[in-house]
Amino acid sequence: MGNGVVGLKNRYKEMLIVGLFTAFMGQVHFYPFGTDFRITVGVVVFTFLLLYFHSLPIVATSIVTGISVLMIRVGIDVFANALNIDAAFYKHIPGMMYYITYGIIIEGASFRKLFERPIYFIVALTSADIMSNLFELLLRNQFISESFDEIFSMIMLAAVIRSCLVLALFWIIKYYSLFITKEEHQKRYKELLLLTAKLKSEVFFLKKSMQDIEGAMAKSYSIYNIIKERSPMGKKELEEILADCLNLSIDIHEIKKDYNRIVISMEKLMPASDVSETMKMSEIFETIGDIFTRYLEVINKDIKLVFELEKDFRTSEYFIIMSILNNMIQNSIEACYGSESYVKVRCIIRENMMVFIIEDNGKGIDEKERGLVFEPGFTTKFNPETGQVSTGLGLTHIKILSEHLKGRVSLNCAVEGITEFKLELPVDAVICEGDDDVQLYCD
Repeated sequence: MGNGVVGLKNRYKEMLIVGLFTAFMGQVHFYPFGTDFRITVGVVVFTFLLLYFHSLPIVATSIVTGISVLMIRVGIDVFANALNIDAAFYKHIPGMMYYITYGIIIEGASFRKLFERPIYFIVALTSADIMSNLFELLLRNQFISESFDEIFSMIMLAAVIRSCLVLALFWIIKYYSLFITKEEHQKRYKELLLLTAKLKSEVFFLKKSMQDIEGAMAKSYSIYNIIKERSPMGKKELEEILADCLNLSIDIHEIKKDYNRIVISMEKLMPASDVSETMKMSEIFETIGDIFTRYLEVINKDIKLVFELEKDFRTSEYFIIMSILNNMIQNSIEACYGSESYVKVRCIIRENMMVFIIEDNGKGIDEKERGLVFEPGFTTKFNPETGQVSTGLGLTHIKILSEHLKGRVSLNCAVEGITEFKLELPVDAVICEGDDDVQLYCD
């Protein structure tokens, strides 16, 4: 009941908006015959708003609009032009009848259903405009002083122009809205793509951890059997150690099952994998570039992002590549602090290897720490405000992911002030078969 009342109030409000806005825009007008008959842009606005507020009843809205036009015009003549109120009403009632007649005709023609058929749409609006104008002229006795041919040619020209304006205006607004919506969808898609890449890399590490856990479980159970068969210890001590080994093996097995449940749940959240799905390297660069451009705006850092692609190609391993590049670019951005900072990502193909070079002019890496950057747990990131230390697993993950694709990652700081990470991946493991341009280039 409450929702119905609110909906009714909103509908009345929208009808009033249409009426008042049409009345005010109706003040943009000219007098084609030197009489009280005027041609305005009000009907263009009225028709456009009927399309925009597509749930409004047309006839009821045209009545509200006609009354609004009458009251506004009478008010202007009475208060601004010092016209007698009776004379003002007599002068503008035909204008009110124009909008009511126009609304009845376009309702009968079901003009909203004709919107996708432009010719029929223009014919319907033009006919309604002409007939409504003729009715208004009849009420004003205009045919007594003017020839019908002159009147008809003028109102027909005005009707065609106004109908075309309505169609053009609504198509422009509609396609602009579709363009904005498409941009938003593309933005969401790119964010989802990057999120999926991160999830897939995490699933990869979870699966690797499951293998490690399974190995640890086998070793602990093996120790249990060895101690059980060969230990010279006392019976009580032996039983305690055997119980601990067995419990350890059981606990590890339970952890593995929990990991397995997490992996299954995460894989259900991600789009189903399809080995035939591919993505161009240029699209990967564009997606990552858009994401980090917005990220830099959020953190208010003035860093120039540059992406250079020597040869475009398709890859089915785009999730892993995006995850690796995302981590490396993030590290480079965090290392940059000056006003002239930049992060450059290049992709070239050399000797059957696809090579990514991620370069920045940030604070760099101390010489004595360069040999440790890929070690698990090593980090130089520390937040003095919170006391929080980074996990130190970012570059380790990159190294493991690159090795998963039979590649390698290395650090080069040969040029002073420049930090350069190089990721090398075999062409056969990354580039899709049948990409003839790349194969020819590699040869």
